[in-house]
Amino acid sequence: MQDLADRLDRLCRLLGGGELARRAREYGVAEHLERVLDAVRSGTDPERVRDDLEALDEGFARHGIDGLTTRTRAYRPLSGTVGHPVLRGWVCPAAQRCSRFTQLDTGAPGGDADPVCEALATPLVRVEIPL
Repeated sequence: MQDLADRLDRLCRLLGGGELARRAREYGVAEHLERVLDAVRSGTDPERVRDDLEALDEGFARHGIDGLTTRTRAYRPLSGTVGHPVLRGWVCPAAQRCSRFTQLDTGAPGGDADPVCEALATPLVRVEIPL
């Protein structure tokens, strides 16, 4: 039921200015929009107009407007998967860096203490390098 409330919320926000109604007529789905609006105005159970919401979404999608009453589709990683691996560690803090790279050792006790550049007597700079 919450998904219907969210869909109606999105639809109501798009109604201002009359553009949505004009396009619904142009795309041949105005009757679906009217049924949804009648249900909202009369307090009818929104479940009864779920098919009309689907028809609105499909009608607008055929004309390049995706996700009218649903969220726009976007990439979401599969659950249980990880993103790109990242190499974590420290590099030389000098303006003209040497090639020193000390990898973050998450497995060793005390292995995450910031290493120090002995030449400058300052900590190395922590970096994350996407692979």
